[in-house]
Amino acid sequence: MTVTAFFDESGKHHDQRVVSLGGLCSFNRDFESFADGWGRLLHINGMRELSAKNALRPSLPLGRKNDSTGLSQRIRDLVPFIECIRKNIQVVTGTAVDVCAFKKLPPHYFAFFGADPIYSCFLRSLLRVLEFTPDSEKVVLTFDDEEQTAVPFFRLYRQVKRVWPKAKSQLVAISFADDRHLFALQASDLIASLMRLEIQRQLTRKAYDYRPLLKELMKPAEHKRDKLWDLSIAMGTKKNLLQMAEQLKSEWEKKKYERL
Repeated sequence: MTVTAFFDESGKHHDQRVVSLGGLCSFNRDFESFADGWGRLLHINGMRELSAKNALRPSLPLGRKNDSTGLSQRIRDLVPFIECIRKNIQVVTGTAVDVCAFKKLPPHYFAFFGADPIYSCFLRSLLRVLEFTPDSEKVVLTFDDEEQTAVPFFRLYRQVKRVWPKAKSQLVAISFADDRHLFALQASDLIASLMRLEIQRQLTRKAYDYRPLLKELMKPAEHKRDKLWDLSIAMGTKKNLLQMAEQLKSEWEKKKYERL
C-alpha cells in the first residue's frame, strides 16, 4: 500500500519573518474520503478552492454561497475544514522557522541546510514522514508547484535517495502540482499558514486572530471521530533553532548508515 504526503509552504525567506512547510500524510485510500469531505465543504460555500491567503481575510466573503464576513463567523466557517482533516488523515506534520534566527546559525550549517530555511523544513518533514511509514510501504511526495523551490526540492529528494538506504527503498516518486486542483494541497496551505502565524506570535508576543483554528487542529484526538493519530509541528525559534538544527543533522547522519 502506498503512503502519500502533500506539502505546501507559507512565507518567503527574503520578505517574511517566518517560513513554514505544512503537510498531510496518509494511506492513499484515506484521501478518497478526505476529498469527498473537502469537496462537499467547497460546494456548500460556493468555492472553487480554499486559499488560506483569501480565506483568512474575514472582510471578504468566503464563497459565492457564503457571503458572511467578520472574524467570529469566519472561524466558525473554517472549523469544518479542520475537522475534515482530523476525520480522514492519519498524520499532520510540518516545520516553521524564524528566518532571522536561521541566518545566525554557524556558517557550516548553510553548507548542509542551504541558505533558504524552507529546505530545512523540507528535510525535517521528509524524515518525519518516513519515520511513520511502515518499512514495507512506498512513499509518494507531492508539493505545491512553486517555481523557486521545485528544483531545489527535487535535488534534495535525489540526495536523500542517494545517501539513505531506507529512503532509496521507500521513496518512489515526487511531483509538483497546482494547489487549485488538489484538495490535500489546499489543506496543507491552511496548515502551513496557521503554523507561520503561531510562530510569529511566539516571536512578537502579538496575538493573531486565527489561533482557535490551530487549537482545533491540535486538540487531543477523539477516537470515535478522528483518524488523526499524530500531529507534529516543529517550531524553530531563536531559543531552540540551533538545537533543532543539531538534531536534524545528527538524525540525517545516523540515517545514512541505517540498514534496510
